[in-house]
Amino acid sequence: MVFLDQVQRDGSRVTPAPVALLTGFAPFRHWAVNSSGAAARMLSAARPALAARILPVDHREAGAALDAALAAVSPDIALLTGLADEPCLRLERAARRPVHEGGAEDGDAAALHGVWPWAVALDAIRATGAPARLSQDAGRYVCETVYWRGLSAPRRPRLVAFLHVPPIGPDWPAARIAAAVAACLDAALGAAQNASSPAKSIASK
Repeated sequence: MVFLDQVQRDGSRVTPAPVALLTGFAPFRHWAVNSSGAAARMLSAARPALAARILPVDHREAGAALDAALAAVSPDIALLTGLADEPCLRLERAARRPVHEGGAEDGDAAALHGVWPWAVALDAIRATGAPARLSQDAGRYVCETVYWRGLSAPRRPRLVAFLHVPPIGPDWPAARIAAAVAACLDAALGAAQNASSPAKSIASK
């Protein structure tokens, strides 16, 4: 979807709402419930216009599933989420090329950088009462593979970021995690809808 103004009968212009894609992951290892997938399902149920996908926890299968989702939805915004065993939300700024796609195994792997209203999103997440921080290391697992795939897509969304969320537990019920994810997503939706300058300027806000 391209941000083009539509002219109404009275001559006024209306900018269409940006299309958003939210992804989470299926259960894996000892995580019978993946908090990222649970949050994506909750937000999808609450927001019929939101496209949500649950990805398999497998490098190649997850990449293919994301490719299919991007092709089907053609989103302006893609918030990719995954589980990290940490009592904090981590907003990832970059993804390194996966090893199975030719990336180096050490820290010298080529990186692509997300585009998101980083500061606004952090403030929004924290306003829900959840701790959050920026990160430059997406973890070298399927999460980073999916992030790389989103950033390297031929028709990549205008705004793309990856958000790591804590596992569900006594201090982190699914509703709390979903509220934090929603705040992060809404920060980007607001920035995209109000932007009149290139996406690069959004990333600096």
